[in-house]
Parts: sequence; C-alpha cells; structure tokens
Amino acid sequence: MKRLSRALLCGAACLASASVASAQDRPKGYSTVIPATVIAPENSAAAQFHALVSPAPIPSFQYTLTAAAGLGGGTFSGSIIGRNPLLHGKTTTTVPTQVIPLVITINDTTGGTSTVTYDPTLPDGCVAGNPTDVSILVNSPIFTKTTTWLMNGVNVGTTQYIDAFQRAQFWGQVAGTPYHVILNETTLGAQAHIFTAGTNYNAATQFGGCGFIGVVNINDMDAVVQALITGPLAGTVNVGTFPVVQTKNVVMAITGHSIFCECCVLGYHSGLFVGGELQIYSPLVLDTSGVFDDDVSVMAHEMGEAINDPTGSNPTPLWGAIGQQPNCQNNLEVGDPLSPGGPNPPGTNTFVVPGVVIPQYHLQELAFYSWFFGSNGLGTGAGNGFSNNGTFKGFAKLCPPGGTN
Repeated sequence: MKRLSRALLCGAACLASASVASAQDRPKGYSTVIPATVIAPENSAAAQFHALVSPAPIPSFQYTLTAAAGLGGGTFSGSIIGRNPLLHGKTTTTVPTQVIPLVITINDTTGGTSTVTYDPTLPDGCVAGNPTDVSILVNSPIFTKTTTWLMNGVNVGTTQYIDAFQRAQFWGQVAGTPYHVILNETTLGAQAHIFTAGTNYNAATQFGGCGFIGVVNINDMDAVVQALITGPLAGTVNVGTFPVVQTKNVVMAITGHSIFCECCVLGYHSGLFVGGELQIYSPLVLDTSGVFDDDVSVMAHEMGEAINDPTGSNPTPLWGAIGQQPNCQNNLEVGDPLSPGGPNPPGTNTFVVPGVVIPQYHLQELAFYSWFFGSNGLGTGAGNGFSNNGTFKGFAKLCPPGGTN
C-alpha cells in the first residue's frame, strides 16, 4: 500500500465537477496504509481496560532476512502475525476478527445529494437477492473454510483464503504440517456516525453504476474508527482482537472529500499502541455500486497486508513501477504490487470462487514475502512462485526502475 504520507498528484481533476463525469470517467480505487505510530492516551477507555485485564496480544513472530544482491543486499527485520514457520510447533494461530458494520450518514453541503445513509446491515437492492453487505462479507472465502486452494498448481489445503496464502508463501517450511493462520470471525453490533464533511454521488446517473457513492476524508474516517476502538468498544476490542470496520459504498479521499481529487481509498490497515502492545485495525468498503472493485477483493488485499505488515512499516528493498504503485515503495505490502486495475503491468490473476450469498467471490492475488526480498529464508513459495496465482515467477527488480523478474 502507498503510505498515507505520500500524497497523490492532483491537478485539473480536482477542479472537475460531477456534471462532466460519465461511465467512462469512473474514478480509480486503491489501498493505502497508516503506519502504527499513534499512542492511545493513558486516560482512554482502551488504555484503562488494557491496564486492568492485560489481554494477550495476537501472536506474531520476528524475522530477519538478507535481500538478494540484485535488490541491493542488506538485512531487513520485521514482524508477521502467526507462528514462525522455521520453528517446531507449526500449529494454528487464531486471530479473533471482529466485523464492525459502520452505518454512515453523509450530510452533503457541497451541492450533491443532500443526505444519504449507507447501511451495510440492510438488504442491498444493488445485489441480486438483496442480501445485506455484512452477510456478503462474512460468508466469503475470507472466513469460510470450504474452498480447496490450488496456488501455482499446488494444493495448499481446504481453508480460508488468507490462511491458504500464508501456507503457500512459506510452503517449503510448512507443507504437510498443521501450520495455519485462521481469522475467527464474529460480527459486533452496528455503529453509526454522521459526517457533515462529505460528498454523495449518484452512482447510477454519474458513473453507470447503482445506488450512491459517498466520499469522506481519510483522516476523518480514521478519527472515527480510533474513537470507537478507544471509546465505546474498548471493553470488546483489544490488542488480542482484529477489528474490521465495514462500510457500504463509502470511500475515502486523501485531501478533502471529492471523488475527483486524491481519491479513492477503498481500504487501509493501521494500528495504535495500547499499553505498549499493537492494536491492529482495518476500515474497508464493500462496494456494490459497480464503480470500484469486486465484492471482497478489497478485503483480501487488506487482510493479507495486515497479517504480513501489521505495523505498516516492515521494511523491504525499494520496489515499484508495478501494480498500483507508479513510484518506489519500501514496505511489505503484499497486495499493492498486484492490485487489479493498477496503472502498471503485469496485472493480476484474480481468484474467482463460487459463493452462496452471491454467485461468485473475487479475491485479489497477493505477492509472497520472497518477491520483496529475493530470499527464500522463510520457505520457498508454493510451485516455486513469488505470488499465489502464477503472476510473479521471479523476485522484484530494485526501484528505480522497478518491475519484476
């Protein structure tokens, strides 16, 4: 993911008006990351709860890898959620994952549709059968364990998608073992927030989609999420859980809240430190308007990155000019190099899995840790690949110029 501090270039598009938009002018969606540098105040509900009960944090392991000479060499250290694949005791790590539906009302004062409420808990008229967006999410292969995954021609197990990815990227060390990273989902009660700074767009008339698209500022969204975690949800959400804040058709802009300027962030992961321990979290959209990504593609991206780069700052050699990143980047964000619809080749091979709530789920391909470092120090990837669906057959090229071998 692009770090939040790296602003997108924004020129004449910022001045474009909704009246000139068309189905051919659909905005692009991408992901970002806010590195976990925020400290919860000692007097916050979250900090007080942590001091009282000291919940066990989500298990993670520390690694140190030496990058290939072609990537400049050097030693890199970081942390990944789960057990160390190099050690004995290759057992299951369970990550309590809390889906928090966020009901958003945007009071638009910019001249768009005045007030729209986006509620992921209600039947969605833009989806066949009118399921709720929450039911689409929680019944996806992100959480269900009924899909047998072939990654680079290798059967890595019948399990959840992120677990299959973790097994695939460490395959040389975990094949034939009970190594797993399981997202144990529970759905919490819906939370609500009214944004007075935001913009509503008619997705049907302006972009050839369905329903409405709302845009809020990413800093405003992050403030809302942190206030929930450190306030009313502090007794339920803690450093031993992974809260996922689900929105319906509400995306984020880096500056302001226009869909035409520094937009649109579909999801990000971040964290805050509570009592010295890391609280990870991720807000993301399930877009049913048809304007942005398919169903749970965004969630596949975010969950993969939160597990492999929980602080948002696991360092890597410089890579880029690939996927959604036109420039150079140096963190272990496993979704970015293969983001669908990005401006750079080679594209991606999306997994398409039959569903029950919807006919098909789309899951983004992800890059193995070995692609970033040119190292198999934590295990050779399934099928000797460098991503989990055959796109990357060699490791990254140092940026600049970037790209892939």
